[in-house]
Amino acid sequence: MNDIQVAEILAQYGLATTKSLGQNFLKDSAVLQGIADAAEGDCILEIGAGIGSLTALLCQKAKKAVTIEIDRSLEPLLIEQVPFENHRFLWQDILKCDLQKIAKEEFGGRCTVVGNLPYYITTEILLLLLKNIDCWDEAILMVQQEVAERLFAQKGKEYRAASVWVQGLCDGAILFEVPPHCFHPAPRVRSAVVRLTPQKEHPAPKEFIAFAQAAFAARRKMFASSAAVQGLLHTDKAGLCALLDAANLPQTARAESFSPQDFIRLFQLAQNLGDKI
Repeated sequence: MNDIQVAEILAQYGLATTKSLGQNFLKDSAVLQGIADAAEGDCILEIGAGIGSLTALLCQKAKKAVTIEIDRSLEPLLIEQVPFENHRFLWQDILKCDLQKIAKEEFGGRCTVVGNLPYYITTEILLLLLKNIDCWDEAILMVQQEVAERLFAQKGKEYRAASVWVQGLCDGAILFEVPPHCFHPAPRVRSAVVRLTPQKEHPAPKEFIAFAQAAFAARRKMFASSAAVQGLLHTDKAGLCALLDAANLPQTARAESFSPQDFIRLFQLAQNLGDKI
């Protein structure tokens, strides 16, 4: 497959990528097709359109596709590049969107989410998706490779609150890696495409995310001594020690030593014991 001539297409419309929006548009046709092939479902919500190359592929396989795009300057180009009756653009900032409302009004409920996420707001978008996990069935996302590895880390240096959010709420995997030369302009880092699928049974997302965030606020401090967790659960060190005992975890343990499953168990016990998160 030949590369998409992104620079030339942009130039035809007097456009260029915008650094402040984190625009690195995919130009590798094989990668674009790989992402489209990975996206399952009849209803697809795309985050960011680029120049519409992936959008067009998604429209060809979905019954309905909707793209959320913040850069209105791309409208003349995208209207011509994506001439599909089963598609429409929402010219909005993804971080200000009501995903529940969009899923209901556009798809009648749930959808598949696809997106090449801007690196500088990847975490914010992931949080938005996870907090609204009941309105999508699958997410196929391009992220920085380092972030992808962190999402599926099993403890250690790369293990973060984000690792707990994702693994506690979703099943997932890294599908394939994407080198810098596949983009225009080429970023300085490698990327990876990941698949996230909400678990059939999972903790309350917003509360669970807040719990993990509090625990990792001082990841190397003993969990029972964490002021953030104590404040969130409205308890003290003795209360957290009792919670750890109930979960069969050491009272001297640190948050970074807990697996996502440990976090789920602690979270559920905290709720069962009457602690309000």
